[in-house]
Amino acid sequence: MAKMTCKSCQLLEGTGARNFIASIDTFIFDCDGVLWNEAGPLDGVVEVLHELRRLGKRVFFATNNSSKSRMAYLKKFEKFGIVAYEEEIYGTAYAVAYYLKEILKFEKKVFTIGTTGMVEELDAMNIQHTGSGPDQSTGGYNLQEWASFELDPEVGAVICGFDEHFSFHKLIKAASYLAKDSCLFIATNLDDRFPFNQNGVVIPGTGCLVISVEAAARRKAKVIGKPERVMFECIQSRHAIDPSKTCMIGDRLNTDIMFGNNCGLRTVLVLTGISSLKDVENVQTSVSPDNMNLVPDFYMPSLESLKSSLNI
Repeated sequence: MAKMTCKSCQLLEGTGARNFIASIDTFIFDCDGVLWNEAGPLDGVVEVLHELRRLGKRVFFATNNSSKSRMAYLKKFEKFGIVAYEEEIYGTAYAVAYYLKEILKFEKKVFTIGTTGMVEELDAMNIQHTGSGPDQSTGGYNLQEWASFELDPEVGAVICGFDEHFSFHKLIKAASYLAKDSCLFIATNLDDRFPFNQNGVVIPGTGCLVISVEAAARRKAKVIGKPERVMFECIQSRHAIDPSKTCMIGDRLNTDIMFGNNCGLRTVLVLTGISSLKDVENVQTSVSPDNMNLVPDFYMPSLESLKSSLNI
């Protein structure tokens, strides 16, 4: 079978970068791998964001990380010296709460697989919830213990985000609630790994937990985070954004770049995180039409590489 051709992915630099920036009104940035990594903020980030704001560009931050609330993220931005405002930050914990309250007009209780960030955002939206924190177990094969909990009749949705206390007990409860067709099933994202590269250690992402719940529940979750459109729709519902004059800048093809392409945005891959140019080349020569939305319009080594184009 002949290989399918895909759109080109050009280096964003020089005059081309200056013209591109002039054509864009709104920039949406991923965070991990774009603005910072496990070692701290990346070079040039503070200066580039400052200059974009000075030029009158609007800036938003969209992250699939569900472990932090917007207020927690705001503190992280402040710690790194990056100017940001709460209304510009869209994490999946907030997006899920917003989707439930404002889009679905949800009024029941949520069973939560998630961290304090998820709890804080649900509380801020006055959404009742249960399930957060560790579940105690006596250990071993204990069918009687597993079946001893009572289903809360008020629960009308199961949310699955990152949860360091994910357990067999929580899996049982989630699957049991989802046995009712009327119970909503929502996932923050399907990221398989965290963008972490130290000592050869792999840190599994939220997607690993979601797949477990989907298998046990025999149902598929409604995904809120990138690459699905819901995150952008949440932003767009509160801010007048023209997709044709909006750019998504990210480090991962199957979340950030696909998200931007799915939403009709211009897309830029930075090479400071997960995906590489080799990954782009592999997609461009793929025979699968499903991979077309993985190719960015442009790439650049890092945000710092924009400094010369911005005359910083």
